[in-house]
Amino acid sequence: MIQHGQEIELNMHDGTVRDVCFIEDTSNKSSLLISGGAGDCKIYVTDCATGQAFQALSGHSGHVLSLYNWGGATVLSGSHDRTVRFWDLRTRGCTNVLTPITVP
Repeated sequence: MIQHGQEIELNMHDGTVRDVCFIEDTSNKSSLLISGGAGDCKIYVTDCATGQAFQALSGHSGHVLSLYNWGGATVLSGSHDRTVRFWDLRTRGCTNVLTPITVP
């Protein structure tokens, strides 16, 4: 159990952490830390009570630059691969991908 104010290391990332966001998981009354960054281009979900990552979201081919929580179980991520992905934490998968419009 992590004590209030105790520092934890996000050692699941193999590169720089670029962004984080916190989510209150109402199903089991816990807080979740969502983190993304460089290196493996994954987004990790960590239980704030234990400090353990329990979910890794894969799909970006470039560094994850930004994260945004939208409506509890939905997280949006922006990446250096020029996509925005919508993630559903309940199904542990990507539900939509926005790509830039290319003009001929």
